[in-house]
Amino acid sequence: MLSLVLVLWGIGTPSFWRDESVSVMAATMSFDELWRLLDDIDTVHALYYLLLRPFAAFGGEFAVRLPSALAVAGATFGIAAIGRKLATPQVGLLAGLVYAVLPMISRYGQETRSYALVSAVAVAATWVLLGERRSRYAGYGLLVALLGWFHLYALLLLPAHAVVVLRRRGETVPWLASLAGAGVLLAPLAVIASGQREEQLFWLKVPGLPELGQLGVDIAGGDEAWASPLLPALFLALLIALVLLGIWHGTRLRRRGVLTAGDRREGAGAAGHREDLTAGGRREGARAGGHREDLTAGEGPGRPSLVGVAVPWAVLPVVLSLLISQIHPVYSPRYVLFAVPGLALLAGAGLAALRRTPATWTVLAVLVAFSVSAHLVVRGPANRPDDLRTLAAELSAQERPGDAVLYVPERFRLFVAVYGEPYRRLSALGPGSDRVWLVSRRIRGPEWEEDPRLKELKRDFRKAGQTRISGAVRITLYTRRIPSDA
Repeated sequence: MLSLVLVLWGIGTPSFWRDESVSVMAATMSFDELWRLLDDIDTVHALYYLLLRPFAAFGGEFAVRLPSALAVAGATFGIAAIGRKLATPQVGLLAGLVYAVLPMISRYGQETRSYALVSAVAVAATWVLLGERRSRYAGYGLLVALLGWFHLYALLLLPAHAVVVLRRRGETVPWLASLAGAGVLLAPLAVIASGQREEQLFWLKVPGLPELGQLGVDIAGGDEAWASPLLPALFLALLIALVLLGIWHGTRLRRRGVLTAGDRREGAGAAGHREDLTAGGRREGARAGGHREDLTAGEGPGRPSLVGVAVPWAVLPVVLSLLISQIHPVYSPRYVLFAVPGLALLAGAGLAALRRTPATWTVLAVLVAFSVSAHLVVRGPANRPDDLRTLAAELSAQERPGDAVLYVPERFRLFVAVYGEPYRRLSALGPGSDRVWLVSRRIRGPEWEEDPRLKELKRDFRKAGQTRISGAVRITLYTRRIPSDA
């Protein structure tokens, strides 16, 4: 509930940006128009656009961003459940709280794109994978297919799941069978998407260390939040420290053979004295004579540890995405948002490893305090890459009856028309047009400069006003040349 309240705070304040505009336009098109869009460039988002349609019918930022907010709440609940299953209720609670207060989670929980839903499905698939019954693999396969239909690159979660499965006896064959079934369901999407790759990902570059660092920047609130870098930097440093503490402490306990709650049930009759902690996370061991957190446990037959699940989950999707991108760029911080739950689990374990309740809650409070400035920035009216709301308002104030519009490329209409009233009043460029608003990329590549419509515009019209720029979108007024201008 806390995560839902947090993500709903200010959800309607930031302007839609160009990617959100495409989502809203796709969700409000006729099915014929939507089919043409999907056939042209956007098949990979087909399921999300269909899911969004009932919400888009209500209009406004709140309604269409609500699915993402609900997905964050669901993911938070799932992270707490996984933490409880692999360690203790305290670890689960703390991991869920860490996830809820991450500025990056609020950012994408307030966005009309599929990334928050991808993370929720990734959490659900991991939870099902950690079950005991073989029959769970039918549901797991469906969740993997759903994960791929929301975002194909989220299938980079599967190598992390493979690490878990290979440590469990007799699980490999049913797991592979479930993936085969998911592959059948995903095959049509993969075939079509492969032909649209250049249209979808032309903007991605080969990433290096700066791009990896951008993931940390985004987790702590994004570029705007780092304009005053002290608090975001402290937030990120403390988060990393908690993650490392969770890994270290969990690994240390595993080496000492401390059992998880699940392993204690399985090994109640085993020889030897081992700690038996309460559900809250502490009980003095008969021989240990001290307090140890029941975080990760020796994995035992069929019982993975928190570290064994969370580290591959947090690391492998990011590393593999970076490696693949050296050949075919596929990496973007938002594309690996589904790996962040692994970080939250480890940070929750790090908080629990502080052992004393006052220390645990004090450090969590400090983490929250460091995040406040970033949360305020994330909810700013112009925080997104484009402020299309202000751009539309400026156009509305300056346009005149009879003005025309030219989109270069043509699909840029989708990038701005979410606030469509001023654009709907503009006519198509024709022989009688004397004033034309050019809507285009902020930086036009040579392929757009060769557009015959743009060449005609520059031949017959001259730039007649200051360019209005919002992120990657620019709007420029052109007026028809008179003979003396030639």
